[in-house]
This record gives sequence, C-alpha cells and structure tokens, in this order.
Amino acid sequence: MKKFQKMISLAAILALSSGIAVPYASADKVGNQEVINLDSGAVTKTGWNLYVDTAGSDTDGNGTKEKPYATLERARDAIRSLKGALPDYGVTVWVKGGEYEFSNLEFTDADSGTPDKPIIYRTYAGEQVTLTNGIRINASDWKPLSAAAKARVHPDVDANALYQLDVKSLGLKHIRHFEGGTSFTEKWGIIDLISNGIRQPISQWPNITESVDGHRKGWTTANGSADAKSFYYGEGGIPENGDTTDTLDLDGSNRAARWQKSLSEGHALYLKGFWRTVWSPLTSSVQSVDTKHNVITLKDIPDGGMGSKWSATVSDYASATSATANTYGDDAKSASVAPSTSATSAPAADDALHDTDSTPQSYKLFNEQGESGSVSLKENVTDDSQLTTEATDSENSLSLPSGVTEHTGTDATVTEHTADSESANVSSSVKNDVYKTATASTYFAPSSYSSKIKAPYRIGSGSEEWKLINYLDEIDVPGEWSLDFKDGQIYYYPKGNLKSQTIIIADQENPVVSINGASNLEMLGFTVEGGMGNGIELKNTDHITIAGNTLRNLGNGGILDVDGTNNLFQSNDIYETGGFGISINDAGDRKKLTAANSRVTNNHIHNVGDLTHLEAILVRNSVGVKFDHNLLHDVPKDAVRYVYSNNLTFEYNEVHNTSLIEGDTGAFYTAQDWASYGNVLQYNFVHHNKRSNGFYSDGADSGDNYRYNIVQGSTKGILLNGHDNIANNNLVVDSNMIQVDQRGDSNSHGVNSIYADQLREMNPTSGVWKEYGATLQKTYGYDHPLWSSILDPNWHPEYPNGTKMNNNVMVNTPNIVVPKLGDVKVEGNQFISTVTGAGFYDYSKMDLRTDNKTILAKFPNLNEVMPKIGLSQDEYRTKVVTRAESGGLTNH
Repeated sequence: MKKFQKMISLAAILALSSGIAVPYASADKVGNQEVINLDSGAVTKTGWNLYVDTAGSDTDGNGTKEKPYATLERARDAIRSLKGALPDYGVTVWVKGGEYEFSNLEFTDADSGTPDKPIIYRTYAGEQVTLTNGIRINASDWKPLSAAAKARVHPDVDANALYQLDVKSLGLKHIRHFEGGTSFTEKWGIIDLISNGIRQPISQWPNITESVDGHRKGWTTANGSADAKSFYYGEGGIPENGDTTDTLDLDGSNRAARWQKSLSEGHALYLKGFWRTVWSPLTSSVQSVDTKHNVITLKDIPDGGMGSKWSATVSDYASATSATANTYGDDAKSASVAPSTSATSAPAADDALHDTDSTPQSYKLFNEQGESGSVSLKENVTDDSQLTTEATDSENSLSLPSGVTEHTGTDATVTEHTADSESANVSSSVKNDVYKTATASTYFAPSSYSSKIKAPYRIGSGSEEWKLINYLDEIDVPGEWSLDFKDGQIYYYPKGNLKSQTIIIADQENPVVSINGASNLEMLGFTVEGGMGNGIELKNTDHITIAGNTLRNLGNGGILDVDGTNNLFQSNDIYETGGFGISINDAGDRKKLTAANSRVTNNHIHNVGDLTHLEAILVRNSVGVKFDHNLLHDVPKDAVRYVYSNNLTFEYNEVHNTSLIEGDTGAFYTAQDWASYGNVLQYNFVHHNKRSNGFYSDGADSGDNYRYNIVQGSTKGILLNGHDNIANNNLVVDSNMIQVDQRGDSNSHGVNSIYADQLREMNPTSGVWKEYGATLQKTYGYDHPLWSSILDPNWHPEYPNGTKMNNNVMVNTPNIVVPKLGDVKVEGNQFISTVTGAGFYDYSKMDLRTDNKTILAKFPNLNEVMPKIGLSQDEYRTKVVTRAESGGLTNH
C-alpha cells in the first residue's frame, strides 16, 4: 500500500507539477439544493482544486475553473506529476455535468493520497456526470432487414419495423459466441444494447410478461425427458405431473418448425433451463429440434443428465435407447413397458453450494403445544422452480399458516389467501391416468423416439422450466433485440423512432473504472454505465471511498472489490446489471484472521442479475467486513450470499422480493464451510419473500449467529443446516416454519469429508485459530470445545450438533421442525396464532412495531430497531426511497 509521503514546501510542489501553475485554494462552495437522489457529499477543504468539463481542453486548459481540462485522465495525470508531494488537505477534482467516454479510467498506486491528503474525484452538485466505455452507434449505421432476415421474423410482427446493425463491420469484439460456449451458467460475455440510457431486453420466448398455458411468466416447462440431453416439448413424454401440452405451438405461430428451419440454416439456438435443479439455470445450445417426435436435443448433457433431480431415475438407461424404447411403436402408450425407474436412487452431484435430500426424513415437531411428536418431510419442486417441504406419511400433521396476508398498492389493501394457496406449499396430485396403473418400478413407453445418447437421466417431473433467448425469430415486443453469431448482425425492434435514439453498445469487457493498488482515493457522485464488464473494479486497495454513485446498465457487476482493506462503499444506487451488485472477495486474511475493516452501507441495490443471476451482495473468503443499512430487492436468487468467511456483520439491512427466478434460496444464504464461524446477522428485516427462505444456512455451514431479525412472508423464515448455528430472539411472521435440517452422513459430512479438510487447512489446533476457538466458545456459549470436537468422529459432525433455535416469536408461523439426530436445542419459543393478535402498529405498511408483551419479552428493543432499518439520508443520499416506492408492500 501507499506509504505516507513527507511534507515538502509549496515551491517544491509547484516545481514538480510540470508547469501546471494552479494556485492551491480551498474548495469552492457548492449549493445544497436537492436536485437528484445521490450527491457527491459535503464539501471539504483541500489544498488544490482541479476542474474538468467536456467543454474544456486537455491541450490548452490548465485545470482551473476558467480553463478546465476536458478529461479525467488529464486531471489524474496532473496529480501524478506531483509524484506524491501532495498539498495540505489533498486534492479535489471537480467534474462538470456531461458524458465522459474512454476505454478504461485506471487509477494505480501513483494516484494514491494519504490519510490527511486524500485525492477526491467528485461531481458538481445537481449535475449528472456519466462515465462510460460504451460505443456510440450512429443512426445511419442501422439498415432495413435483409430478405433472409425478413423470412425469419415472427409472423405477427411487421418485418419493416425491425432494423439490423452490421456489428462485424464495426469491428466489435464480443459478437461470435457466448463466453461460456455451448453450456454455461455465469459466463455471458456478449455485447449489450443500451438505448437512451436503458438496457434493452434480449429477445426471449416466452416474453417476460407472457404466461403460456398458465405457466410462470417468461417460462414454459419440459414435458418429460427423452434421454440424457433431450426433452419433450409436446406429447410423447410422461412427466410426473402428467401435463404434455405443446406450449411451443399453442399460439399457432408454427414455432417449433420455425426454430428447426433457422437452426438448420446455421443460426445457433440457445435455451436457458432448470434442466435438473431449481437453482443456477443452465444456458444450453440446441443440437436439434425434432418436430416429428416433439423432442429438443441439447448439444451437451446437463450435469447429472436431463430431468429434475426430484423425479424418478431411469435406472436401465444403458440398455435403452431412451425413456421410450424405439421398438415399441407409436401406439405403445397403451400397452408396452419401458425401462424401469427408481424414485429413491441417489441423485448425481449438483451445485456445490446446494445440499439437498429428496428422501423423506423423520423430524421432531414443535408448535404452540410444545414438542408434539414426529413428522416425515420430503422436499418437492413446484412448477415454478420453488423448492417446498411437504409432509409425507406422518405421525402428526404439519400445520400450515392460517392464511398468508398479501398487501397491494400504497393504500394498504389487504386480501386473505386460504391455507391451500401457493404459499401454503400444498402440492397438487398427479392426475395422469397412466400412473394409476403403473407400478413404482416401471412406466409406459409413450412414443417411438430414438435416443441420441446412452447416459444417466431422470424421467422428468414436468416442472423443469426453460425459455429461449437471443433469437431473431422471437423478437415480437418493441425494445427486444438479438445478436446473430452467424450473420454478425444485431436485429432490433426499437421503441419509437430509431433515428432519435442515443444508442450505445457495450463491447468492453474491462471495467469502466479500475483502481489497482491505490489508497486514500475517493470517487463521489458519478454515474457509471455502458460497460460489458464491471462498473468499478478495485484490486489490492486501501482506504478507498466509493460513495453517492449510480452504477447501471452494466453487463456484469456494479462494484467488485478484491483484496481490499478499510474501503467504504456508501450510498450507491446499483441496478440493471447483468450480474452482481457489490462483490467483496479476499478481504482480510482468513488464516491469520486479519480483519479487512471495510464497510458496505446505505446502498440501494435492486434489479440485478439479469443475465447471470448473481446476488445483490456477494462475499467470498473474507474477514471482518460490515454490511449495514442497505436496501436490497427484486433479485433473481439470494439477495446476500456470503461463503467461506468469518466475522462478517450484517445489520439493519432491509430485503424484499428475492428469488424471483430461482428456487432453494434465501434472502441471506451461506453454505458448506466448517470454518465459517463468527458471522453475525442481527436487526435485519426480510419481508414479501414468498419464493425464498429468510435466513438459509445450507448443508455443512457452521458457526453463524442469527439474532433479533424480523422475517415476514418467507417460505421458511429460518432454515439451518450444519452445526453451531444459532437463531435466537427473532420475530418470524406469516411463514410456514423455521427448521433445522440434517443433510449429510458420516461419509459426505464426516471427519474425512472436504469440510473437515477445509477446517484443517486453518491449522485450528495452534496459533490464532486456537485462540479464536476459545473466544468463540466463550462468546456464543458452545457446550463443546472448538475445534477438537468437530474433528472427532464420536461427536458426529455430520449431525447439526450445537444448533439452537431459542426464544424466537412465531406469528402465524405454526411450526418449528428439527431432526431427531444430533444435539439441537429448541427452548423458550413463543407462538402467536394470528397477525391480528400480534398487535403490529400498521401491518399493511410493514410497520411491525408493537406493544405486545409476548413479543417485546423476546425482542425488547424491536420498536427502536424498526425505524433504523434500511436506507437513511446522509451526506451522499439526499432522498430515501419509501417501501411503497421500492415495491416493498407486495410480492412480485
């Protein structure tokens, strides 16, 4: 990191400034009129003020207000020329409104300030300053469609309303293929299209707002597996839900045949689907569309084979040509028997951060009567990619909430849904008559389709959602576009007059702004957009402040921080990104338990993960970072994912509407690390979260502490796996249950597992980790020694030992479910059967303050905590969005 610089005289500084004769003066006063939501903060006194204006000049300007520079690079280089001999109080670069274009604005160690002499880049108050590395497109570059392109246009669309852009002749780089190749989950890597400051949606079928045959908007479902990489889109398969509706051709547009023709002409066809799990959908290139048998075949086998992992295994795949033996004939549906299936076969390995078990297990059940017997639970997937927990043959029924309260609009209208609603997780029974006659080990062959490959797969539940993306043939909504890899063209259906639009294409994979090895540098009040990569990327930095900025229209993430310490990310607005919002990686040192002391506070992050479904906040391999007062909502999966980290603090954050696309998620999610102790989650508010769990520690997670949080309207308010996870004094409202799960056995989660090896890598029996174990045990009251017990097979670390769910208040949340195996404490929890009985001040507006003595006995400072949660006004955030404005009063 940058070392402190020795102070030198003013004359010496001027001599080093390469002839830049700029007097040092206190910063000019800036008006305090509230113009935009974010600002560049309070004015501070610095020794030197430089000025940048798009109307300035890098050759004739000298950086004064009268003769400003034209670019930030020129101002940066002027400061570099001081060679670290900074004036008292540092330097401020004032940037006037306008758009500043460059390939990459880079700051290095040479651009560092010192603690008492920071380098500050800030905008004029009330003026929007946009930093972009997007490529501006001239209106004249757009042409009418060629005859070949017109032939592919959707039959309901006037081909003359579309235009094409020859991106190959423009020399754009990321136009030949997706970065991930023919199968990927996170590697997108193609250009993006932005019109008038708004990212335009890449074409898809079904459309985002379209529900086909009652399916979730924007998705359709497979109709059973045909082999390891093929599925039925119409009749022919026998999915477990019995639905074989041909949704492709339901609208009469001859869709399957159109896709087949375009694919045969060399136009790559990609589908994004939950082929096997309800998380991390796989984008796959299509090998063929078989309209005779209603089968689509992918180029690659999804990990584990085609078909939901919760459906029956095709056990005799080796001797079969498909799930439908081709010797049976087209009429075999009523007579012949195909290869056997087994619903109890162990699923193949899936996403390492999800640990699921599809076999029923017996649990202890707690409710308002106390411990009330046993219940057998089984995970099941719904037809909109949610993972639910259902009771099977049980000694005692699993209670359901008496009704889940939904709020709509700002007038706080309340409607009541009965217990058999979607949020009650009551599954529909299979209605296909074929299952009434089939045995548990056989199923009937429905067609004569000939398999493409012999490899493991599953029969398919009929709930496997998928959609087509990026195809000219499905551009049918103004704003949609596609990139054709074969033609080297963008095809675009503009909203309004194309000639009046400002079009930018994101083709730069490097960040818009990069800060490498710098320290004591601040960026305040900018709008950063137009990149195909990240907005602001920091590596090996110290004491960097990124505050009051807007980051949007970015192909990957908003802010990426790698190996940073003492950094501050405050009051930024981040939205419309293809990937994450803010990602913190390798902050601090886990083996040495050295804290990064960085902070992520008062940020508003929403509508991110549009392309690769990453989180609003993502934390990996970090120690000692604080996340507080952030508002996170409308995200495709988890809002916060923190993995392989210690001593993180999450407090006063508000989260709503998570998992809008994926399933088996949590508003806060972590997984699979026996060494991840010391993380504290307190005073957070999760609400309107019907598709997701509230707080979710997945299999083999350990040592997390959930206390004094408020969870409303989640599938499971709290779901804990692993050991030494503690959930005490939380308020859980309108949710199905809180649960401790037991996912592993002595082989997968025992002392010879990868989780044990990860802990051993920390050398826990000596040095700082030995001391850390003793401190943790004293702080959190573990009744076993760390770390020797965890690595002792007799302690059974595969069980959720040391886990506690104590002194929580359950409002219209009737169940606490824990496994029979392991040392799990469930004590002092209170149940209030109705929301009305809780006496919340204004439940319709999510004001959960109350005078209810039962609640306040467990959560004494609830009424003081609630008003402090979420965003607040500060020197950078001039206006705070309300819950109604953020959509926080309804489920989306």
